[in-house]
Amino acid sequence: MRTIGAFALAATGWFALLPGAAAQGSGESETPPLITVAPDAELGDLDGEPPAPRIVAVLRGPGGVGYWVIGADGSIEPVGTSILPIVSDPPQLHTQVVGARLGAPGALGVWLQLADGSEVAVGDPGPTVFTGEERPLGWLSGVGVRQLLSGAWWTDVDRWCTSELSLPVRIGQTIMTALGERSLGLAVEEARDRRIAGILVQGPVTEHVWRRIAELQDFAGRIPLIIAVDEEGGRVQRLAAVVGRLPSAAAQTAKSPAQVADQAAGHARKMFQLGFTMNFAPVVDVGAGEGIGDRSFGNDPATVTEYGMATVEGLSAGGIIPVVKHFPGHGAASADTHDELAFTAPLDELRERDLIPFAAVVGATDAAVMVGHLRVPGLTGELPASLSPAVIDGVLRNELGHSGLVVTDSLVMGAIRSQWTVSEAAVLAVIAGADLALVGGLEDAAAAFSEMETAVAEGRLGTERLDDAATNVFRSKRVYACTLVGRDGLGRAVLFDPTLVGR
Repeated sequence: MRTIGAFALAATGWFALLPGAAAQGSGESETPPLITVAPDAELGDLDGEPPAPRIVAVLRGPGGVGYWVIGADGSIEPVGTSILPIVSDPPQLHTQVVGARLGAPGALGVWLQLADGSEVAVGDPGPTVFTGEERPLGWLSGVGVRQLLSGAWWTDVDRWCTSELSLPVRIGQTIMTALGERSLGLAVEEARDRRIAGILVQGPVTEHVWRRIAELQDFAGRIPLIIAVDEEGGRVQRLAAVVGRLPSAAAQTAKSPAQVADQAAGHARKMFQLGFTMNFAPVVDVGAGEGIGDRSFGNDPATVTEYGMATVEGLSAGGIIPVVKHFPGHGAASADTHDELAFTAPLDELRERDLIPFAAVVGATDAAVMVGHLRVPGLTGELPASLSPAVIDGVLRNELGHSGLVVTDSLVMGAIRSQWTVSEAAVLAVIAGADLALVGGLEDAAAAFSEMETAVAEGRLGTERLDDAATNVFRSKRVYACTLVGRDGLGRAVLFDPTLVGR
């Protein structure tokens, strides 16, 4: 948390105040005490640090997006927004908040108990749904405060909100389809019904692509689509006719890293203006092996790291999400995975060479990671890395510490289709720890959606893993899941959108 001696808000103002002491429920029941942001107040003592401060207030974020959790020591933690409140003199409180209790069963909000004996509802206190401007002041804080009252760590609040969304919405957020520009208009239903997370735009595009993207985003509404493209430069470039050409990665090393970063930023700004939000680049594979060639920055891990980081920083500065690929390293693989499964060196050798650029990017940036269809001897068995828990959950998440978005390489490539259907591979990828399964066209997306529904029903795909994946996708889109949660008249979770109520 950021410690601030005195705090207040300008235009947004205070809208919910919480007690520093234990919150007492009405009637015979008691709610858990609201005493700390952390799930265990003693955790801080393990590192020689004081426990997390008590929560004394929750404030609405700018434009109703996110909120601020206020500690008793004056610290302010933005949740769901990166904008800090304006700091000035402490506010004058007209009445003291002495307690809080959870709302009715099936509700998303809480009731604040005031010193004068009255109560104020914060959020949705009963099983209903609010749409459009009907959503009451404090609704979003009620969603978050309910979880804080239950002892949730503040960073997990949006994940809980994701779990409250309907199963189809959560499943859809794990699937990305691949379409050419002329086929984008066929994806209206998928965009409107939130059954896909995004689209990889394939093939050359025209100057009119922005209009087709904008139309789809209008249908997507509250959950925008990721619009991705393979725009590496050189022979892998889909937007050359519209935004200009880029040299290959190998050729880019003739420039300085700073020049490459500036070049990537300028290119990203042009992409962003067309409506693209993600670039499946840069390639940070070490070496020019099968299927890579001049797509790599070279054979030296340090050089690849330096130029890969420069490209990541440039794309991010231009408003585009970079996706580094192909984890755990395709540069010295035995074959081109477009055609067949390939083998890498054993993990110990990968650590000395191929993993170095990935570790640097993961440790210093918010870039997403694409996992390739690569077998690692002694680690993945008969599975490629893209379907392997040992690689995604083990090496990438636990060893390297990547907590952001994980995308598979295309599941229609020969390395996968020779042994699995696209829908089977999509389920295996998400089970293994991937957040976003890149499939083929709309038929593949529908098949993957159906297969994931079956996998959840049969218990093969756990809802916790599904919720983690969908949460990471929402975060990559900068969509705060708590702004999407609603309930219908029967108390069932629905997407917060009047067009979907009752579906």
